[in-house]
Formats: sequence, structure tokens, C-alpha cells
Amino acid sequence: MSTNGPLNDIRLSASASYRRDHGAAGKDVTDKLTQNRILTTNDIDALTVLEFAAQDILQQYHAAMRQMEVRLETLDQDLKLRKSRNPIHHIESRMKSVPSIFEKLGRYGKEPTLESMERYIMDIAGLRVIVSYVEDAYAILHHLEQQDDLEVVTVKDYIKSPKPNGYRSLHFIVKIPVFFLDGKRSVPVEIQIRTIAMDFWASLEHDLKYKAVHETEGVDVSEELKACSHIISGVEKRMQILANALESSAHP
Repeated sequence: MSTNGPLNDIRLSASASYRRDHGAAGKDVTDKLTQNRILTTNDIDALTVLEFAAQDILQQYHAAMRQMEVRLETLDQDLKLRKSRNPIHHIESRMKSVPSIFEKLGRYGKEPTLESMERYIMDIAGLRVIVSYVEDAYAILHHLEQQDDLEVVTVKDYIKSPKPNGYRSLHFIVKIPVFFLDGKRSVPVEIQIRTIAMDFWASLEHDLKYKAVHETEGVDVSEELKACSHIISGVEKRMQILANALESSAHP
């Protein structure tokens, strides 16, 4: 199997995602596994088989992710015609790496197999949709639920019920049909929808957590983040009122 083309793009994207998500911790794990240890022929054979087999599966998720991204872009353009604005600011995509997938299987207490990977891990492919207003997030979910060939599997509403640390976002898993040479498959894609302000908060929280910053110059970072999340929520409600007034005046 050639390492060029779409499969290699998937592998590189997944590897970059793993390094970004795990940072120094991921490197420490790798170093511990490989330090002072020579890989045997069996190790290399197993890694080769796993890479090829996993890439074949990852291609399915990559295809589903791309199709879902096109659907969202089409929906955005349709809503623009109706509301004279694009509710979606931008879309980000990511693929989980094979190490991340098997690490998650371990946390779930599942067998580390490719079959378990397909059965239990629903967020191998993911899209992050950044919108302007809170109501845009719920509107997009609603419109996707109306598409009869899509199945919304689970919804986790961290906007109405933020996480204890203040994290806010709308998460859901949607299964989209993807057509291959041997037939149609329903492939899950995780979608996270958050406002620009929520995304800014989440990026800051991620950076602080990655750097293990808990307190700086007498400031309790955790409590400050919670307070910022609460303030952002209040500001977004007020901005939503203004946005609704603007839309009403544009469409009397």
C-alpha cells in the first residue's frame, strides 16, 4: 500500500492531532515505551499491520468528516439566503490518532482491537463549528435533525449545563451515510458547536491546562476561568437580544 495520497494525509493529520492534544505528556509516554528497547521483527510487523488496517478504517471516518463539512457549508449558505448573514464563522476538522483511540479504549475498559475501535469510539472524526450567537448553535442542530438521512445519536448540552470548570459548548454525534465500492455505511462524526467567545475561552483554558498553570501572581486560575465563563454567558445573552432586534428590523 502506498503511503502517498489521502491515506498519508490522514496519518499525518492524526499524528499532528495527537501531538497537539497530548503535548509533552504524549512524548513522555513514547519515550518510556521506546527507551533502551530495540523493536523486534514482531513489533515492526504488528505496527505495520496496525497502521495499514487502521488507515483503511480511518479513511471511512475521513470521508464522513468531509461529507459532513460540506453539509454544514451548504446549510450555512442556505441560512445566509434566509437571514442575510452566515451563522457559521468557520469550521475546523480533526481526526483522532491511533494512539489516542486505543488510549481511550483502555479508559473505557474495552479490548484494544480495531473492532472495538469502530464499535465504541464515536469521536474518531470530529468537526468544530464556530458560530456568532448561541441561538445559531441550536438552529444548526435543529436543521441537521430534520435531514432524514442523518441520525443524531447523542447530544451533550454544555451551554445550558456547563462543565464544572466553566466549559461551554454543544456536543453531539451524528451518523452520516457514506457510499463505498462495497456498499453504504453509516459513519459517526462528532460535532462541537460553540460561539466565538466560547472558543476563545476554551483555547485559553487549554493553554493554561497544558502549561499546568494553577496560580499566577496571586490569581486562582481555575476560579478566574469560571468567572470569565459566567461573564461571557451574560454578555452573549445581551448580544443575542441585539442580534434578534437587528434581524427583526431587516425582516419586518
